[in-house]
Amino acid sequence: MKFHLFFILSMLPFCLLRSQDNSGQSPIDPALASKITVEGFCLCRTTLSDLKNLQKNFNEVEVEEMDEGKRCFAQDSRYIHGKGYYSESYPGMIFQKDRDEDYISKIRLTKGFKGRLPDGAAIDMDKLLLKDVIKLYPALNNTWGSRDCSDFWTFSNDTVAFYVRIDKSKQPLYPIDEAYYLNKPIEGIDILISCYSVYHRSNEFSLFPADEPAFFLDSIRVNSGVLKSYSPSEIAFISVYKDSNAIRLAGKDGVNGAVYIITKSFAREHYWKYFQSRSAEYRKLAPDLKSEFRLVYVLNDKTLTKDQEADLFEINDSNFLKLKISGKRVIIKSQPPR
Repeated sequence: MKFHLFFILSMLPFCLLRSQDNSGQSPIDPALASKITVEGFCLCRTTLSDLKNLQKNFNEVEVEEMDEGKRCFAQDSRYIHGKGYYSESYPGMIFQKDRDEDYISKIRLTKGFKGRLPDGAAIDMDKLLLKDVIKLYPALNNTWGSRDCSDFWTFSNDTVAFYVRIDKSKQPLYPIDEAYYLNKPIEGIDILISCYSVYHRSNEFSLFPADEPAFFLDSIRVNSGVLKSYSPSEIAFISVYKDSNAIRLAGKDGVNGAVYIITKSFAREHYWKYFQSRSAEYRKLAPDLKSEFRLVYVLNDKTLTKDQEADLFEINDSNFLKLKISGKRVIIKSQPPR
């Protein structure tokens, strides 16, 4: 009898086992917990410490953010971008941590996963096709979408997103050949939520007015008042997201839209570090940002003479072709945007 009791307890979701942690936070509402629990792991209750105590072989791994490709500068505020934790004891499951807390706020399901989704639907990621997902969740057939910087079609609701890789050889891209993609495999599934929103009631004091868009300055959430200290000449560019695109980036905080502002100083340090990683010659020519100021950039045969930060910030692994040095001229070739 004791053995059976232990076995049952070992299978309970973390959100039930950890009904109240040291911080005194109350249990997650059962209806919500059922939407964010995968194979017994409940988002915003399971922590990175829990995982490492459970299995010593949880190692840090790189994660391809399917909704935020390498060409995207805006990052989802609900989890640490591009980094997760994996153990061979849980095939096909990658756990990603909340940005501010030790909680797991996103679980990526990928090839090798064979189990059940939060609602109990059994899937095998090695065989799962888009048509199978649409059969399980017909409402998702109306959610076709993709950010310009992403390489995937996304099918999502408030807590789960399914991804199908875009076939770039199939032109034109629009109108979408839905019948063609229905037979394509699901490359990944994200189950995610904002842990902050789980534990903070809407009537609590907030630095961010509920009727404003979510403002991000150099990828950090800020109050709109902070922006008053910046002049237009300090800004490299501004990107505005609306509706479902804003919510995917900022969670519930993006219900009124999301505004991402990149300063010239942030953009400049970003591309300087990237070019250093791609060219030893560049590292010698620009060992610091002071020396970088003296360089002239030529991008796709066009000499950049003013406000170059916005153009160069967009260069990354997905579109970079080559870089060569001619005197103090940095000549860069990149692929045109998709």
